[in-house]
Amino acid sequence: MGLPHRSPAMAETPNRANGAATAPPVLPPLYRSLAPLAPERHRALRLRQAGYGVAAGANAIPLAAEEFPLAARSLPIVFGAQAPHLPAALTSLAANNNLFVGSDGAWRAGAYVPAYLRRLPFYPVRAGAGSDQMVLCIDTQAPQVSESEGEPLFDAEAKPTPVLDRALAFAKSVEEAMLRTRAITDRLNLLGLLKPAVVQFPHQGKPMRIDGFFAVDRPALAALPAETLAELRDRGWLEAIYAHLLSLAGLPELARSLPQPG
Repeated sequence: MGLPHRSPAMAETPNRANGAATAPPVLPPLYRSLAPLAPERHRALRLRQAGYGVAAGANAIPLAAEEFPLAARSLPIVFGAQAPHLPAALTSLAANNNLFVGSDGAWRAGAYVPAYLRRLPFYPVRAGAGSDQMVLCIDTQAPQVSESEGEPLFDAEAKPTPVLDRALAFAKSVEEAMLRTRAITDRLNLLGLLKPAVVQFPHQGKPMRIDGFFAVDRPALAALPAETLAELRDRGWLEAIYAHLLSLAGLPELARSLPQPG
């Protein structure tokens, strides 16, 4: 069977309107709207706990390479079939399905929650092409946003609260990790390590074939020159590579949740 997979989206360079940054023209996965956070417009907004029901139909969640060692314990990690082959954690082998989100929106107990989800409803974009300044945007339609419950984003003087400060710091750290992941992915691809993958295993008495994604090719990894392996080791990338490869052993577990054949 082919694996439905949507490549993770990185932050787009924001449009400019009257000198102000605006949200990306194409919304990242799981976001319904994005607008630059501003006290004059969003002073009444609060942040509440709302679970992860918004991801109930997402069978792949963008993942940073730094998350691989923890995520690999509970989530198979693959690389997108479409360039630039960015990584994602699989939550199901069926489209529009997430086995890690319960009917109440709670994430499966003990399973790793990708930082991409924990960053919701915020998303940083750059203030302009080539700028290092990040503008924090918010999805005002996200279930985590409320005007009646939760922690306020701004105080009585319209200044950011500690809740918003922490959200901004976390959103920036996730975006920086995603950018580093893009660099890692580009390097792996340049080295010829990312290739179309096929995983086969018995399922319900019949052979099952999972494809439609990219993975690090073990023979190509083993054939790398010693100096290249040392480079990957020194950059801390080998740990992420092996975590990814080990995580693929979780695919049969996801397959057990597929419907019985007719």
